[in-house]
Amino acid sequence: MIKKSILFVFALFLLNISALYADESLAFTKISPQGDKALNGIFDLSVEYGADGVGWMAYSRVSVPEFVSTHLAKSMDNGASWTYISTINKSSAEDVRVNGKSFKGVWRYETPSLVYDPRDIPARRWKLFSQRYYVLPPFKKDDGLMREGWIEYKSAPNPEGPWSKPECLFGHKKHNCRVQPNSLHPSLSGNLFYNEVGAFFYDGVLYMSLDANTAPSGVGDWEKRKTVLFSSNDHGKSWRYNGVLTDYNDASGFGYFALTGTSLIEHDGQPYLLITPSGKKGLFVKNRAHDGCYLVAFEDISRAKLKRDSTGKLNVIKELSPEYNSGGLCDYHQKNSKGGVLFSQIDMKKMPEIFGIYNTRWIPR
Repeated sequence: MIKKSILFVFALFLLNISALYADESLAFTKISPQGDKALNGIFDLSVEYGADGVGWMAYSRVSVPEFVSTHLAKSMDNGASWTYISTINKSSAEDVRVNGKSFKGVWRYETPSLVYDPRDIPARRWKLFSQRYYVLPPFKKDDGLMREGWIEYKSAPNPEGPWSKPECLFGHKKHNCRVQPNSLHPSLSGNLFYNEVGAFFYDGVLYMSLDANTAPSGVGDWEKRKTVLFSSNDHGKSWRYNGVLTDYNDASGFGYFALTGTSLIEHDGQPYLLITPSGKKGLFVKNRAHDGCYLVAFEDISRAKLKRDSTGKLNVIKELSPEYNSGGLCDYHQKNSKGGVLFSQIDMKKMPEIFGIYNTRWIPR
């Protein structure tokens, strides 16, 4: 999540599955979509391919400290190169009223998740989910009105558009959101907002993973923080709650305060979760922000069950670590063969363009 990143600036062979591997001899390579201006860089990616083999990447375009927009890039060579196409969600300054009080701030769009749904009607086969939230100057830790935001949804016949008008999909009733997620299960009632969207279409079902937050800013109250899973059998018209993916005990078991920033991916017909550990525990830790990506297989995605060992610990197939100050928030598509898993990183040495997306060259074995 860029909000936290800006705050930061200022056993496979034992498994009978085919998973991903990283060629450790290959260094990460930075992605620079042709035609997109750099400013402070790009982050929070989502990569998707349609039936025609064309690659599409939705990502956050950052202008520190205020603006975060959703941009779209296209690849005709399986992720070897990318070309900027358009801005789907434009971050903008706007005055709002909340509980009778006026605020001057900025709307941001973060963690886009681009999905190809081949079984929906042609006009809605491409879907974009993103977090829309409001942030106030001077844009520091507690300056976000996170509860006044929502998970936004758009659809299109193809990624180049035209995109539908935005719709509040997951959020509070006062914002006319289609779904109030806290009403789907009693265990969700204490959550203040949801973010860090991950979505994919798998085996005829549309799935969405989210961070569930009980802290107003999304930072703190770690013992109650979870990642959760929802699904839709009717292409996103209605949703059900599938269960908890990870919780504080899972994060703490790896020495972190949180597991966050999920992506749902498919490889060789099997579903997997990519998830980012964040907030390393310990007195002399250099990186307390996002610290890479874990790859975990599903035991049963319909019940939000991940593969675990005999003690209940997540069975991490692969771990990918950042090369620079912090990183994670990965995504993958099997057709992205020239780039493999894509990885967001912050590199303070690259000022002013500190945010970046990288090819890791993780490829199927």
